[in-house]
Amino acid sequence: MLKELEEMSIGQKLYDYECNSCGFKKGVPEFLIEEFRQDLIFGFEAVASLEDEPMPELICPNCGSKFEYKKTDDR
Repeated sequence: MLKELEEMSIGQKLYDYECNSCGFKKGVPEFLIEEFRQDLIFGFEAVASLEDEPMPELICPNCGSKFEYKKTDDR
């Protein structure tokens, strides 16, 4: 599954996520973040800019704990 995700992520902006429990770190591609957001607000309104909205909390693919967005400044 992770190999397919790597292939689909080529050319996508990545958002850094990290597990506080096991320390696993992974860039989550923008298209997945958009999908998770649309699932949360489906039927209400369009998704706002990814930079302005809170990032979804995910489940760590390594240990199943909370997988959280870690904001970085790439400037």
